[in-house]
Amino acid sequence: MYAGGVGTFGSSGRTGIFKSIDVGASWALADNGITDVGFGAQPQDDFSMIIDPNNTNTLYAALGTHCGSVYKTTDGAGTWTRGSGLPCDPTVVRLDPFNSSLLYTRSAQGINNSVDGGLNWSNISSFGANSGFFALAIDPFGSNNLYANDNTGVYRSTDSGVNWALSSGALNNVYKALVSDPVRPNTVYAGEDLGIETSAYMTTNGGSTWTNITNGLPDVGVKRLLVPANDSNVLYAGTDAGVYVYGLTDNQPNTLNVPYFSQNDLLWGPTEYNHSIKLGFTNPTMDRWGCAVTSAAMVLKFHNINEFTDETTIDPGSLNNWLKNNNGYLTGKGGSGSYSYFNWPVIGTLTKQLFNVRKANIKLMHKRAYPSSNTTNLLNEDLNEFPDILKASNSQTSSHFVVAKGVSGNTYSINDPEWNHAALASFNSYTQVDRYIPSQTNFSYLVTVVNPGIELLVTDPQNNKTGKYFDNGTLQSVNEINNASYSFQEPISNPNNQNLLEDLGTGVNEFLLPEPPDGEYEIKLSSDKTEIYEINISTFQEDGNDELNKIKGVISSNNDEIIEISYSQNNTSEIKRFVSFQSLIDDINEAKNLKFIKNNGVYNSLLTKVVISQIVNQINKNVSKNFLNSLLNELNAQRGKHITEDAYQILFYDASYLKNHL
Repeated sequence: MYAGGVGTFGSSGRTGIFKSIDVGASWALADNGITDVGFGAQPQDDFSMIIDPNNTNTLYAALGTHCGSVYKTTDGAGTWTRGSGLPCDPTVVRLDPFNSSLLYTRSAQGINNSVDGGLNWSNISSFGANSGFFALAIDPFGSNNLYANDNTGVYRSTDSGVNWALSSGALNNVYKALVSDPVRPNTVYAGEDLGIETSAYMTTNGGSTWTNITNGLPDVGVKRLLVPANDSNVLYAGTDAGVYVYGLTDNQPNTLNVPYFSQNDLLWGPTEYNHSIKLGFTNPTMDRWGCAVTSAAMVLKFHNINEFTDETTIDPGSLNNWLKNNNGYLTGKGGSGSYSYFNWPVIGTLTKQLFNVRKANIKLMHKRAYPSSNTTNLLNEDLNEFPDILKASNSQTSSHFVVAKGVSGNTYSINDPEWNHAALASFNSYTQVDRYIPSQTNFSYLVTVVNPGIELLVTDPQNNKTGKYFDNGTLQSVNEINNASYSFQEPISNPNNQNLLEDLGTGVNEFLLPEPPDGEYEIKLSSDKTEIYEINISTFQEDGNDELNKIKGVISSNNDEIIEISYSQNNTSEIKRFVSFQSLIDDINEAKNLKFIKNNGVYNSLLTKVVISQIVNQINKNVSKNFLNSLLNELNAQRGKHITEDAYQILFYDASYLKNHL
């Protein structure tokens, strides 16, 4: 927690910025680097110190009275850096909700902005110069729209602060309090602070008209107004006579009461997400990558699913740990790097387990939908009863998950686990919907993910096909299996400390099929290049029990791979990668091309053993098996020497499969 404190200069006290790490029980001065503001002036009000929602260690403070400036810290107020280019004593500092590098402040020159995260400032408008300037609000649905108030009324800019005009039907008293509504488009609230007569107004059309909402306020002036993003049913007014509440329920769209979790919470934010360290990811923490698991925790909390079977509380941190141990994350490595995938149906397995021990009153079945007119209707219907998880993007992220909890005009109100945006309008709409539907029926599922660049074509027991495949170098697409989906799932992305976008691995090609019928399935893997791959196949039974198979292989444009699945909704499914003498020969050649076999003599010896085994197989299968045994022995002898571990696992599987199926 941070605060601007006011004390007496000298041994008995000090004025400046204070920090508490024990929820306000104790406070310590945190003004290292603020050396040119006299004895250190406090931020003048709550508008002049803000925390960057993208990085909670980054704060900005507008300091004044001794020729101050806007200061920035990136280490939680450990050290502050003074911004350049501002005249003395700016007031108000605001952060663009869509671009964390863009900030606004007001100084004696007027409106100033910074496009590099507060390091350098430029004057962009004379509005507010040498006047009683009180507040600045940014439209959370479109940051080109700014609102400000001085001692002549409320003004609006539609070009990011360059030009300003008194809003139509403008208020012309001293309205010091000003705030934009976080979930209602074009809605702004203003409060008068003359100290002798109180009034409060709201506009729902961007300032064209204003409605008086003063009823119930005392005649002492409104100092501050607030609509909390996580409780947008009320408007709070801070006055000299206390805090007053104005109900916004009549104006509030239908919104579900979804409890909020932040992936940045100190209880789990610094902990490892998934098995990121093992996979070689940098900054492997929940506060970087935990948007999907945090969203899932909010959905569980909404359904009053609060404890695991051992009575541990379910929150993003404990759910992350449970997923690590229960096939909740599918991981793999390939030629282009590592991937990490959130295994969506596993949440249904958890709810089934908790239902069976009476720690849940409901079971949740996963279904996927992609944007369309039908999906919009489906999403709107869902939000009358239960929340959905949406994947979205904007300038800060190319793949991020939020919880949709209600329809709000032409957008959706959301719980955003990372930046706490209140509406989907802060993103570029949505690109998929992951639904957790209350159900008592069938939880069976087939989930298959593999490295990008490796395409999957799945054939079901009725010979229907869904997926993609390379045909003479041309990528073909098929979509015949009912309820199946095949897509590239982008990796979760997030800006780093330098505000550069980073991805969590490579992403995956993904095949999903809820309630697959029993029978024989074939997965054909194809590629237009030679590379190693790792495929995850997760088979869920009708009761939600999950089995995971991980298979490594090597593939080229001339060598498709075949995986066979004998799927059962009620019994263990059998999964095997089909191997022939020719595919083993191809794998040896491809491993050599990838330099996974590092010695020509070893390569020639392995290839010779396979060729001889193939020739004699038609005459004497036992002799053929002996040559394969010899190949297996050589693989064991050369493992980690002239043969890499990846090549060893692939070729050992190949030779063992052939030996057992001759």
